[in-house]
Amino acid sequence: MKPRELLAACVVLFGALLGWPLLTIPNRPVLIWGVPALVLYLFVVWAAIVWVLAWAARRAGSEEPS
Repeated sequence: MKPRELLAACVVLFGALLGWPLLTIPNRPVLIWGVPALVLYLFVVWAAIVWVLAWAARRAGSEEPS
């Protein structure tokens, strides 16, 4: 997959994860390890965004331009 395609896929995926329908799932008065479920969900999604984009940048930098 080309870097531009990977970036577009990431934008769509993470946009969906941070969109209204999926945010209503963890928006409950539940604590997980003492942390509200919505806060934990947002932190995990944010960490995944950072990790995937760092991985994609490293992968794009290692490919030779064609």
